[in-house]
Amino acid sequence: MTNSFEHALVALDQSRASDAILDCLTKVKKFGTRKVTLFTSAPGTYQSGPTEEEEQKWRDKLNSYAAKLSESTDFEVETRAAFKVNAFPPHHILEGAHEAGADYIIIANRGHNKFREILLGNTVTELLQLCDIPVFLIKLSMSEASDETGGDARQQKTGLQLHCAGSCSNNLKHVLYPTDFSDTARHAFDLLTTFASDAIERITLYHVQAKGKVDLKNPALLEEFNRIDQERLQVLKEELKKTSKANIDIALSHGVASKQIIEKAKSVKATMIIMGSQGRGYMSDLFLGGVTYQVLRNTPVPALIIPARRKS
Repeated sequence: MTNSFEHALVALDQSRASDAILDCLTKVKKFGTRKVTLFTSAPGTYQSGPTEEEEQKWRDKLNSYAAKLSESTDFEVETRAAFKVNAFPPHHILEGAHEAGADYIIIANRGHNKFREILLGNTVTELLQLCDIPVFLIKLSMSEASDETGGDARQQKTGLQLHCAGSCSNNLKHVLYPTDFSDTARHAFDLLTTFASDAIERITLYHVQAKGKVDLKNPALLEEFNRIDQERLQVLKEELKKTSKANIDIALSHGVASKQIIEKAKSVKATMIIMGSQGRGYMSDLFLGGVTYQVLRNTPVPALIIPARRKS
């Protein structure tokens, strides 16, 4: 895996979610991104493939996205489309990223409505299971859109609108890095040491002692676990200080890892999470870690997911 983020493949399905993603793309320049490949593929529901008219409609839409992005940024912009019959969209996306030579993939989830939690779509989940390059997951939320009309400028409802959750321009203001000290977590940390080192303002290195690992009724044992893990975090902090100008905090807690990570992201007002796709107990290249899945399902901020090292 490369530590470069110069080239992003952006997965678009040409829904309203795609419009929202496009509005966020200008902010990934802080990642060091210089080139963007806009990608779309035929939905898996097509048994005989889309018609030529449908294919052209999608290509035209993709080209309109590219034109819009080129006008508002200085990115090098390319487009790619895949219309293979009976192919699975996550495979399309990963294959497209490899063919384009992309360093990472940008994709988003969708909100159902403003009263329901944001859920990961099947495409995103499957892509994360398969992916061997980093995936940046943009968080989208849905709210009622409005415009101001009339002499008293009263707001008139115009329906629901998808938009980036939080401010995309502040993604690198405060990065939360959860670690269980596994090989995959270390892989994510190695990337963190080189990722946007001049742009990140604050980093919180965070470890959750898993529920059941610590005997809360044994103060001596708990104190020893705390000491060991605190020292591990301090070692990471000292290593990170060699490459980053960010303010670096370390934090430790115990409980259900996914729940604690979400709560920590909220309490420290993190603007982005960087973490590995798997932790301890990793058994299969094609299985997304339970902690990672739950974090992505409930995180209030964007997340950069670093895949486990694959066996060659």
